[in-house]
This record gives sequence, structure tokens and C-alpha cells, in this order.
Amino acid sequence: MNRRTALTRIGIGAGLLLTGLPSILQAQQSSRQAPHIIVAYPAGGVADFAARSVADGLHTTAGLPPPIVENKTGAAGNIALDYLVRQSRNINAVAVFSNSLLTTNPFVPQLASATIDPLKELVPVAAIADMVLMLAASSHLGVNSLDEFLKEARSRSGSKPLRIGLAGLGTPHHLSALLLEREADLDLTLVPYRGGAPMIADAAGGHLDAVFTTIPVGGPMVQAGKMNWIAVVQDTKVPSLPSIPSLIDIFGGATIPSWIGIFARADAPDDMVQELHDAITTAVNSPDITEKLRDNGLEPLNLSLDETRQLLESEAIFMSRFLSEFKLDFSA
Repeated sequence: MNRRTALTRIGIGAGLLLTGLPSILQAQQSSRQAPHIIVAYPAGGVADFAARSVADGLHTTAGLPPPIVENKTGAAGNIALDYLVRQSRNINAVAVFSNSLLTTNPFVPQLASATIDPLKELVPVAAIADMVLMLAASSHLGVNSLDEFLKEARSRSGSKPLRIGLAGLGTPHHLSALLLEREADLDLTLVPYRGGAPMIADAAGGHLDAVFTTIPVGGPMVQAGKMNWIAVVQDTKVPSLPSIPSLIDIFGGATIPSWIGIFARADAPDDMVQELHDAITTAVNSPDITEKLRDNGLEPLNLSLDETRQLLESEAIFMSRFLSEFKLDFSA
């Protein structure tokens, strides 16, 4: 697919002219300094784990000093966004965001920053990993395959719709459920939760028929025989679950993208971005970091900077159209 590049770098030349020789020397040295990695999500979460895994990899594979990792949470990632954009004198500052900060938040009033357009103020440094989403059914539902699930869901439409658990409103889990409902012509009862743990407990107990979740969250109940993996949301194969199909055919080739990346200010020097991209990609795809990520439900990515920019552009176009088709209350 031919895609135009959506993200542009602004102000690089003017910035260097204004700041003079010291900043040029700083830019030349930046790739050999430890990056300051800002994480937009709480410590202990999937994105935080990915960020700290990358930080370890940069130290062990690229020989950089141990990077500084700092959590700046809240406001759907906008607190970290604001903090990063204000780091004008720290060109080594980058931030870990979900792709949704750039491809979903700008189109949702309750999630969008009031002052910053991330599509203009950020550039991608590296796509780290897909956050693999799964559809899992409660064992109480009595289905063991995607075909069985769809047959059961259609038989319930209009009478007693299947109850589908979601880890939050406006999340990829929520949007994936909406896409499934529309593309498979299903009538589902969507039940949002404020976290994955209570949702999984309800599914294991039969109070939900199915959930959209991640492998680390749902895996223990699957291993205990209380839930069954039904499908992978994205167009990807999970090495540990090779027989589980993707929903991509049902979605008509579409999907709700859900991945974690590292981003810099739009005026970050090109050479710094490229060198850091190369170091991060090497770290992410090293055997040790790959294993760590996969063990935590993340599939490492290996995209060039151009591929990452094109991916963001196509996702933003898709999500803006998709969200315009639904009247959603994200403030609940």
C-alpha cells in the first residue's frame, strides 16, 4: 500500500541556527550518551516493562550508560507528552507511548491534548513491539474455536447477547470489540472494567462469556482451564500459540492497532534519531530482549523509520474514520 508520510520534522534548521555551535556539538555527542526515557504509563505495566527492557538492551548491546527511565503518568499519556515537548534543552529525552496517543487520542475530545498535536510535535524513533490482544472465552461458554464462538454469538443475537469484558473504555480492547460486532454482524453486550484482573476473574467465574485481553493477563486462567484462547486480534502469529487464528479475515483486512513505540520531539536532530533507532531496534531484536518481550505478551517489531512513519499515517487515517462511525462516551 502506498502511504504518504504523515509526520514531519519542523524547526531543525532554524533551531540549530538560533542555538549555535554548542548545540551542534551536543547533537553530535548525543548518540553516545544515555537517553532519558520518559514512560507515559505506570510502573509495572506492559509499556513500562517494554521501556525498561529496551533500556537494559541499550546498555548491554549498544554499550551506552544505563538510560534514565522516568514514569510520567496520567491524562491518557498527555502529561508525558507535555513533559517531553518542554525538554527543549535535553535532546536525549525520548518517551514511550502507545501508538494510540498519536492515532486515537487526537480524534477523541476526552483524550486529546488541549495544546499539543502529537502528530506534529513528535517523530517516531522506533517501534518496539506489538501489544498482542487476544479474544478469550470463558470455559462456561463451552466453545473451543473461533467458528464455535461466532456460531454461539449469532445464535444469541437479539435474545441473550454474549457478555464481552473490556479493560476500559476507549482502549484497543474496546475498539476491537466494536469492530468485531460490526464486521461479524453480531449483537454483543460490552462490559467495561477499570482493570484486567477483575474482568478476568468474572470471566473465569462465568459472569462474562468472553473478554478481550492480553496473554499475560489472561494466560493464567487459560492454563487453569477456566478460559480458552479463541483468536488473535491483530494480523500476527503468536509463536507460543501457533494454532490460534487471527480476526483479520473477519475484520475485512482491518484491525485495531496496538503497539508501543519510542518518540522524540519533532525538532530532534535527524542523525540522533537514526542512531538511536538503530540501537533500539538492535536491542529489541536481540535474543534476550526478544524472549523477555514475548514472555510478556509482546511481539518485537523491526521497522525502519520510514515504515514506522507510514504505519502511523495509515493508522491515523483509519482510526479517524472508524471513530467517526461510532458515538462513544469515553468519559464514563
